Amino acid sequence: MQANMTDNKNIAIIQNGKIEYVTAKALNGNLDDLSIQRRSLPKEDSNSVASLFPSSFSFGHHDHRHHSLLPNWWSQSRDLALRQFWMRQNNDILQGAISSMVKKFKAMNWLIEGPQRVINRYQKVLTTAEFWQGWSFWLGKILTDYLTQDKGGFSELIGAGDPNGPIVGPVLGVAHLDAAHCTLTGDIEFPVIFHNAKEESSHRLHVTRVAHFVDMPSPMEQMNNTGFCAVSRVIGSSEILLKVNKYKNEKLDDLPEAGLLIFNNVLPEKWNDAKADYNRETRRLGQSHWRNVMTMFGLDPAQAATADLISFANLPDAFNELETTNIYLNIIALSFGVDTREFWPITGGALGTATESEVMHQKARGKGVGEIISMVERIINWKILPESATFGFDFKDDQEDLLAADIDEKRTNTIMSMWQSDGFGPVRREEIRQMLADNVSYFPDDFLEFDATEEEEATDTEIAKRYGPLSRVDKYGNIDRIDKRTKIKPMLQDAVSMAAENYRKGAITAETVAEFALGELIDAD
Repeated sequence: MQANMTDNKNIAIIQNGKIEYVTAKALNGNLDDLSIQRRSLPKEDSNSVASLFPSSFSFGHHDHRHHSLLPNWWSQSRDLALRQFWMRQNNDILQGAISSMVKKFKAMNWLIEGPQRVINRYQKVLTTAEFWQGWSFWLGKILTDYLTQDKGGFSELIGAGDPNGPIVGPVLGVAHLDAAHCTLTGDIEFPVIFHNAKEESSHRLHVTRVAHFVDMPSPMEQMNNTGFCAVSRVIGSSEILLKVNKYKNEKLDDLPEAGLLIFNNVLPEKWNDAKADYNRETRRLGQSHWRNVMTMFGLDPAQAATADLISFANLPDAFNELETTNIYLNIIALSFGVDTREFWPITGGALGTATESEVMHQKARGKGVGEIISMVERIINWKILPESATFGFDFKDDQEDLLAADIDEKRTNTIMSMWQSDGFGPVRREEIRQMLADNVSYFPDDFLEFDATEEEEATDTEIAKRYGPLSRVDKYGNIDRIDKRTKIKPMLQDAVSMAAENYRKGAITAETVAEFALGELIDAD
């Protein structure tokens, strides 16, 4: 079964001006044999439930005195409980935080760069995701599972070929997989088993047919990349706030709260009769929220009839609801990896300096937001798009344009400081113009009589003829021509050039390049 993944020629490269298909083993070597870890090999029996990590596994002894609303980490029942927990009534702040994070990414624009025919094709693949319901439906479901499930989110990659084997050809579509129906196997070749509830059957998913989005995957090998999601990180604080909300609701309710009621000068029979009469009158008048006053008379008119209530639950001493809410919001922001103001506006004090606002703008790209962005981009680029195209989120805004202008100004001043009009400076006029074209965005190459650093590939013309000129398309279908690749990795002409490129990057030694070039020469003869 391992041979299906490594021997299938589904990786396209350009060699000697022609497009050829090679195996992953031909490009990367046999990593399974080179690795000292045995988990890189397929399971002996991936279909067997016994071969999977037990779903009831959990760490530590469960302390029943804690009265947690969720099972310990980790078990399948915990993920089911997590879904029920974050959607519970009165859990509105956590629900709003999850909704805010999901909508933030659904609203982001994205770009695909590459040959025009290629990007047109894959733009349709992404915009018609989730069986033509669209990108927002697909991404929203993925991120909801990512934020609320320890197993994370799963997506099916749809393509031709045997459904039980690798995809043959390009990815034709993507669709969300319910995390509750997915089991992580720890198998490199078949990492997920999907349990189809409609057909009551199970399917092993090849690594080319599934994408796994997980937060904080466990370093323990036996956990099969089970993670620890954002909701799991706020369970303790959320439970406290839920209890506070429950206490407030009981206080606002017109029914008696839980506690010990001590009567003086009142017989139990009279109390029961008074309650029954009160309930009958309330039903007769159709009162559900605002009811009449309940009346009851004492046993001895000479003595006052009293009822003292000793509550079973009280708020802590010096309890402050605003401080409690702000602390909870800070904990949520910490767990989600964003700033508190991502979820909650400033409630008091100064709005902050211009420097603080700029820092907050940059923070929005880091931590949790940056991790999700890089994760989605990496999966789409590695598992969905071909080598000739690259996906990336579009962050063009006024703040970023201003920052780019500042950088261009500093670069221009630095370059021009090397120029002297008398011609005795360290660089000539043509070299100054070349440096400006290479380093300043608003100085295009067209201003040059000759581009000394132009890196045009010999294969660019052939690619343009076959797939169209280099272009950029966003999720709305807007297409722009691009002169240079800004995100696309250069496609090398042949294997020798690939080895030379790896040497320049420091990945291999000069001796390896020489041996490889000699081998290519012998093979050519």
